[in-house]
Amino acid sequence: MTGIPERSLRPHVKARREAELMQAISQESRTKRWMVPVAAAAAVAVTAAGGVVVAQRTSLLSSDKQIAGPLETSAKPSPVPDRVVGPVKVPGGDVTVLWPAAFNGNGVAWSRDIPVLQKYRDVLAEHLDPTGEHLEKAVSNMQSGDAGSGRTIGTKLGWTVEGEDGLGMVQLAVGPGWDGAGLLCDDPGWTCEGVNHPGAKVARIATHGGARTYAVERSDGTVVTITLDSLFGNNSTIPVSDVDLGEKEVMAAAADPRLVVPELDLPPDVDAKELGRTALEALVPPGTPAKWYDGMPTRFDHEGSVVLTDVKKDMANGSSSGEPGLVDVRLEETLSPIQMDKACHRAVYKRCIIRTVDGNEVFIGLGKKRRWMGKPAAPVNLVVFQGPVYTVSVYGDGAIPVDRAIDFVLDQRWQPKG
Repeated sequence: MTGIPERSLRPHVKARREAELMQAISQESRTKRWMVPVAAAAAVAVTAAGGVVVAQRTSLLSSDKQIAGPLETSAKPSPVPDRVVGPVKVPGGDVTVLWPAAFNGNGVAWSRDIPVLQKYRDVLAEHLDPTGEHLEKAVSNMQSGDAGSGRTIGTKLGWTVEGEDGLGMVQLAVGPGWDGAGLLCDDPGWTCEGVNHPGAKVARIATHGGARTYAVERSDGTVVTITLDSLFGNNSTIPVSDVDLGEKEVMAAAADPRLVVPELDLPPDVDAKELGRTALEALVPPGTPAKWYDGMPTRFDHEGSVVLTDVKKDMANGSSSGEPGLVDVRLEETLSPIQMDKACHRAVYKRCIIRTVDGNEVFIGLGKKRRWMGKPAAPVNLVVFQGPVYTVSVYGDGAIPVDRAIDFVLDQRWQPKG
C-alpha cells in the first residue's frame, strides 16, 4: 500500500485511522490482570513508506507497580516515535522463527565459526580441487564436539562430478587430539592402517561403509581427519561415481598447518540464578504459581535460557508438555545485526513495533491467535534487544506486560564487561 502524507488526509479519515490503530494496539496488549488504558490522545502519522509511527507516549501496556522487580536500567523516555512494522511472508511458520538467531540468518551455535570454516574449505580446495570444478564453494554447516582434549570443529562439503546428478562428500574435522577425531578403529566395520607421511607425527587411513578417512596428527598435537564419500547422505540420495583423490593430495591437505582450531573469545558469563530470580520477580504476574528451569549450565557455545513455566501447564510426570510456558528468557551472544524490519513474520505476528528507549532499539512482536497440538492456544509475544554483548529476548504469553519485558531486556546486568 502506498503511504498518504498525514496532511493530505481528510479530518474524518484521519480520526478513523487514529481510532482503529489505538483500538488494535489496546486489544492486542490487554490482559485480565494487567490492563492499563492506552492514552486516547496518541498522535498517529502515516509515513511515505507505508509504515505507521505511534507517538512514544502511547504504551502497549504500562508497567504494573505491584511487581517492582529489581531491574537495573537507565532507560529514559525517548522522543523517537514507535515504528509499526507490517508482517512479512516467509516460508514455514514454526515457532523457531521467534528466536533472535533466526533473525540473524544463522544459529548462534556456529555463526562465530563461519569465517574459520570458510578458510578451512579454501585450504582443502587448494589441495583437492585447485581448478574449482568439484568442491562446494561456500560452507553450509558446522560439525563440532567436545572431548577431553578440547573442541573439535569441521564441516561437510559437497563434491560434484560434471555430467552426473549425484553428490559426494568431503568431510573435515580439526581438533586438539585423537579423542575427538571420530576414528572408530575398534569397530569391526572399520579397517585402519598406519602410514607414513612427511611432516606428520602419526598418519592413518581408515575404510568404513564405502567411505575412506585420512587422519594426521601434526607435531603441534593437532589432529585433522578428512573423509571422502561418494554419497553426501544428508543432502542427496544419488552418489557420484567416485571422489577420485589420491592419498598424497588428501594427506597433504590434512597436514596443512593452516588447519588449526581457533581459541574462542567468549563474552563473560551471566549469573544464571540472578537472571532467573530477576525474571521471576519482574515478569511473572502476582499470584501465578511458577518455577524456573535454569538452562545456563548446559548451554552450548555461550548460549542459554531460563524458562519460567506455569506449574498448571506441566504434565503429571513433571516434564514440559511442549506448550510454551509463562515466559522464556533467553541470552544469545550478539554476533550479527538483527534485521528488525524483516523479522515480523506473518505466520507468527499480527503486528510488530520497533521502540527506541534511551537510544536503544527494541523489537516487539505481537503474536497471532494460534493452535497448539490441535487446540486453541494463547498468542505469544516477543521482546528483543540486541546489546553489545548479548542479545536478550523475552518470549511469553499475553500475561507478560510488554513494558516490563522492555525494561528486563535493557537491564545492564545482561551486558557484562569482560
